[in-house]
Amino acid sequence: MSSPSGKLCKASAAERSSRLRGSEGGGEELAEEPVPVVRATLTDVALAAGVSRQTASRVARGGENVNKRTAAKVRRVIKALGYRPDPIARALSTGRGLSVGLLTHQLTDRQMGLGAISIMIGVEQAAAELGLGVSVATFASFDRATVQDGIDRLARAGCDGVIFMAPWVSAAKTLGALDTTLPLVSTSEVPDYDGPAVHADATRASADVVDHLLSLGHETVHHVAGPLDWTSSRLRRRGWENALRNAGAEIAEPLAGDWTAHSGYEAGRLLADDPSVTAIFTANDEMALGVVYALNEAGRRVPEDVSVAGFDDAPGSDYFRPPLTTVRVDDAEYGRQAVAQLMLQVNGESAAPATILPHELIIRASTARSPRRAPRKAAARRVPR
Repeated sequence: MSSPSGKLCKASAAERSSRLRGSEGGGEELAEEPVPVVRATLTDVALAAGVSRQTASRVARGGENVNKRTAAKVRRVIKALGYRPDPIARALSTGRGLSVGLLTHQLTDRQMGLGAISIMIGVEQAAAELGLGVSVATFASFDRATVQDGIDRLARAGCDGVIFMAPWVSAAKTLGALDTTLPLVSTSEVPDYDGPAVHADATRASADVVDHLLSLGHETVHHVAGPLDWTSSRLRRRGWENALRNAGAEIAEPLAGDWTAHSGYEAGRLLADDPSVTAIFTANDEMALGVVYALNEAGRRVPEDVSVAGFDDAPGSDYFRPPLTTVRVDDAEYGRQAVAQLMLQVNGESAAPATILPHELIIRASTARSPRRAPRKAAARRVPR
């Protein structure tokens, strides 16, 4: 609405609550008039939803013991009013400090690997520095109902926000469908998810590896990819393809792996049989270990005959034989930055849409000049991703 002077008038949260309540009387739709409001209170939410303050509070904390229809109605009001619990008032009233929730796939899943553990360490370090508690909930499958249950458990535990660790492409659909008022931060670059996320530029990092190999004179670089449903696998493959296309090099069909050394070994056996193969980039270091083993077994020397590079700078990769060229990203920094972005939201501030972590190309003895030709200059321009 406009005042006679043309300036936009501000409505109080209570006034907006009254309008929303009036719209509820005619059906389930809420008013969407874009009226700026002062910070809404729990009382405003209860008034607009036509429920008690206690019921509104229960829904804001996860919806335990609240009728599903009523809970959905209250959540719509919470979203419409932009209600956020006051973290300081909540800490004083409950006698406890703030708490961060960590939602992740079951930790018995070996494929989650050391990277996930490092992220969790980073979360714990940052939380300890800020005096925050940390609660963990895991899920066994990635369907919406299972993940929603994990979110609800963290809400009932009193968490003020949730860090979501799920590196799969299917995370986008599940994240977008979650029903929660808690702030969320993802530790993966999830396609089509518009919430805050912390991640490295895996596409650029992979292209840097390939550019390094091409600069050593290799005519092309073969790739052992990770599982298709992993976001990191797709992004690393994209970077590999971009660099080869930019250089005008041949792009061979990548071989599929599952992050394990065994899958790398099986791919390495196939590549070892092709005498034209002089450079291989694997989507992680563990698969690189298997590739090197297979090459040596077939009498192909690394790096004299074939150069091999990985990704992750896994512990011990500098003790591979030979030490492995790879990409280093500080996984613990994922956790620290995720906590920082989450607390911005908890305190009513805006989090960055994406926090990009730096990467570093670690050149070791597993890569060398191509045995076939003199090295060429690395590509100076990269194609758009």
